[in-house]
Amino acid sequence: MSKRTFGTPANNRGGIGRRNSSVTVIQANVHYSYLRTAKITFYVVLVVVGIFAAVIATYYLPPLAAVPVGLAAGTLIGGLVASIIAIWPVLRAIWWWLPEIALVLLLIGCWVYLQEQTNPIITGAAYASIIAGCGLVPASRRYAIALLWCLIVRHRLRTCFTSFLPTDRHGHLPFIGLAKPTPVGERVWVWLRPGLSLEQIETQLGRIAVACWAASVTVTKARASNSAAIYLDIKRRDVLSGLVGSPLTEALPTDVPATTRPIATVPAQLDLADVPDTDDADPAERPARKAGRPQAIGGTSAKTATDNPDLDWI
Repeated sequence: MSKRTFGTPANNRGGIGRRNSSVTVIQANVHYSYLRTAKITFYVVLVVVGIFAAVIATYYLPPLAAVPVGLAAGTLIGGLVASIIAIWPVLRAIWWWLPEIALVLLLIGCWVYLQEQTNPIITGAAYASIIAGCGLVPASRRYAIALLWCLIVRHRLRTCFTSFLPTDRHGHLPFIGLAKPTPVGERVWVWLRPGLSLEQIETQLGRIAVACWAASVTVTKARASNSAAIYLDIKRRDVLSGLVGSPLTEALPTDVPATTRPIATVPAQLDLADVPDTDDADPAERPARKAGRPQAIGGTSAKTATDNPDLDWI
């Protein structure tokens, strides 16, 4: 059943604010689409595998006995493949919650095993010490918080994809892979379905950042040869704004005595009274010309300017 409804029925009287609240686990169109695909896949696999199995069986059995063997093999393999396709929406929902399910099963399994080996007091003390170590040690606490954000961001991305990303008529959504912590936040591997592109995701980065409670989100290709695989980098902090200690300062010698260097005196202002005045009109104060070189007028010597009538206009 693809939809379950919880709440007060609509025909119930005497209630204030009567409303039907529904929780949809699998959309109806998605469920019917996978059922139809599973039926087609079953018949295709039945024919292909049945023929190959019958042909192979003829080398060991009579032809009349090879036909039932081929039908049995095709039915078995086709039913298995069709069953996987039919329950794929359920498997996808389990994949969304797989880290949480695995963590709960691990905690319960370890608790049962320790109780069988020791008493409940030692088991509780062991669990309490693990929790205290994760909470009190700074390195383990930061790593645990980073893993927690990886679990949260996968569900936030699924909410984003369901809310405002375009879907086809079957309601298919991008496949959300694993998330890993980065120095600035988290990186999530996503496989886009047909009908979506990297450019469409880039137009929704601001809304994805708001939904993931992050400062910003960037998208890049995971593979240069395939545009369907992308990385979503959720950034929550800026590592360049912090102070980074350098190990080079520890290699500097510490026993070198301080050296006092003389400081040169720089005049604060120039006293123009110390500069002698010169008169450009006095030919005695002009710099002497070199011998054999006439004075140039506009790039041409004075002798050439008076002897050449073509240059009188200058």
